[in-house]
Amino acid sequence: MHKKVGSAALMLGLALALASPASAGGGWVDRITDVDTVVAVRMDDDFPLASLMRARCEFAQFVQRPGGSGVENLHCELSDEPVMIPAFQGAPPSSAFTLAGGACVWTSDYWFARDGSLVMASSFHLVVTPSGRVNVTAFYPSAPLDCQ
Repeated sequence: MHKKVGSAALMLGLALALASPASAGGGWVDRITDVDTVVAVRMDDDFPLASLMRARCEFAQFVQRPGGSGVENLHCELSDEPVMIPAFQGAPPSSAFTLAGGACVWTSDYWFARDGSLVMASSFHLVVTPSGRVNVTAFYPSAPLDCQ
């Protein structure tokens, strides 16, 4: 019994320690549910042909750090709904597909769903599994990027 209480106390302490930087000094966390997005499921020489799929996200979460920079996390599932251009429609990958990119490549789904704004990430990492799970982590600087 004492071991379970000790483990629970340790986990609570870790959760509070990890949560406190976002909540101290102007940071915040917000989560939106039921967000739609489009993701790459392969990246070959003929991209975007047969490379894109729609995904339904359980949530898009944004953590703004006290200094103003932010981190977006998406947890999604590939959808059967087709993309707008039929030639771009992809299929779930046969093995895990990962894609990472730098500034001005990923547009925030959180901010687009929240208020319609186009906010560009400074970097991102996308993982799509053969079972259709999609996870995205994107990073945003404190000052908006100029991606013209």
